[in-house]
Amino acid sequence: MPTPVVLVHGLRGSSAEWSVLRDILEAHGHEVVAVDLPGHGTRIGEPFSIGESLVTVADAARSLGTVPVFVVGRGLGGHLAVECGSLIDTVGGVVAIGCGTQALSWVLDSYRIASTTTHHMLPDSGAAMSSAASSTFVRAGSSGGVAPSEHFADTLRQLDALDTGAALSRLQVPVWLLNGQFDRFRMQERAFLSAAADRRLVRQRGVRLAARFRRPMDTARLLLGILDGRHPTRSRAALPDR
Repeated sequence: MPTPVVLVHGLRGSSAEWSVLRDILEAHGHEVVAVDLPGHGTRIGEPFSIGESLVTVADAARSLGTVPVFVVGRGLGGHLAVECGSLIDTVGGVVAIGCGTQALSWVLDSYRIASTTTHHMLPDSGAAMSSAASSTFVRAGSSGGVAPSEHFADTLRQLDALDTGAALSRLQVPVWLLNGQFDRFRMQERAFLSAAADRRLVRQRGVRLAARFRRPMDTARLLLGILDGRHPTRSRAALPDR
């Protein structure tokens, strides 16, 4: 039976980034809703908030009916997907893409520094710190509306409110952590796996963060396998090696 799916984009992205994947899922019979979070895409003029973002994802999930819905998100969207999955009873599974690190204060502070007018004072113009933060939460070349810099700074200030480890510990449905083999930041991957009762780690071989969006068919095949039950829902007793 086809599974309805909610797709949640990452920071500075939009629903448009899912266009290829959405078409593939719909061609296989899955009903799909791709949301725009406040301050992104068609909602670029709205102020971002974690609370309103969670409401957006929850409303999308409920709009698909009472059957179990899968929530799929990448980066920030993945963290929101986990949070929503722990709160909404119609969610039957969560796929968190590129979510191996909590919104750590030092990472976000580094990005804030690199994003301010003081970046020119740094030897590399803030490139290294910007790269560190964006590897976890931002996709270079994001499609659709991109939050203006003043909105982006406000968005970053709110990410500390997310506690993905705690949300995973509350999660009562299967969760898949889908990380690229060469994603730069997977510092809490094992801790996230330990927190979830019903979990599975899926690694995309040879994939970096940005490459995942240049190879949408690879992600589509993995996601279709999850939706069709070809990927098991229980992890092995031992956690995978780094």
